[in-house]
Amino acid sequence: MSTYLPTVLLDPFEKYRPFPETPSSLLQAHWHEIVGSFVFYVAIQYLSKPFSTLLFGKRYTSLSRGVKINFDVHVTSMIQCAVSFALLFVHLNNPHWQNRRNDPVGSLLGSTPFGAMTCAVTLGYFIWDFYVCLVHFDLFGPGFLFHAIAAMSAFACGFLPYCQPWAGAFLSFELSTPFVNMNWFASHLPVGTFSEKFVIINGLLLMAVFFVVRIVWGFYAISQMGLDMMASLDQIHIFIPVAIVAMNALLNFLNVYWFYKMVRIARKKVAGSKSTRQAAKEAEKIE
Repeated sequence: MSTYLPTVLLDPFEKYRPFPETPSSLLQAHWHEIVGSFVFYVAIQYLSKPFSTLLFGKRYTSLSRGVKINFDVHVTSMIQCAVSFALLFVHLNNPHWQNRRNDPVGSLLGSTPFGAMTCAVTLGYFIWDFYVCLVHFDLFGPGFLFHAIAAMSAFACGFLPYCQPWAGAFLSFELSTPFVNMNWFASHLPVGTFSEKFVIINGLLLMAVFFVVRIVWGFYAISQMGLDMMASLDQIHIFIPVAIVAMNALLNFLNVYWFYKMVRIARKKVAGSKSTRQAAKEAEKIE
């Protein structure tokens, strides 16, 4: 166990479950956290409208309907990033994760109440994400919808339980999301809201963090998880590990494609064929 991170095994929200009193599965034990998380993010998206109007005035109210929807979604995403960061740093000290080299089977089949809560809260967010991508498919397209389905499926597996100790590792992919969101805000709010220097620095940080957590760590993590899966294939239906590896592999290649787009946009900016704002706007389709 790491001495630099807190060790939390219990679920602080379990006592708020209205029913059943004696759950027979992890899903029954944590369903209220999934629902609560979904409602929380729906509320954040809804409250973004009045608060953004109050904070930004005409800079927000003058936006088109589609851009406003996107704005509220990115505000919600920023809140989710804060929640995810808090959960991942605690969950990375999960005993099953810390001991995975000695017990690879436990790293996949192990479970703690806090780990299940982490999966529940995150699953609630991705159910909201899936709903938004489905309702506004014309705005977000198939790439974002697939990302939501894959993430939703991965965290749902935590209730089997399967891959629950890996939840913190998966959540680390979100470390690049704040920079993605700030890039979007900079490209859609009126000129002057953010300085050009801020946009450039944020863009460079976006590329660096995205490359490290989504590509370098992404491919390394899935390879390590695949090795752990080989040790436990006799304890779970083969479809589940195959599906998880396949979805993660597709997401990793999608990340490579998005990073390729970032590099192309950056080269256009350096060559002078794109302004800073134009370059930021071209990168808006990156998750």
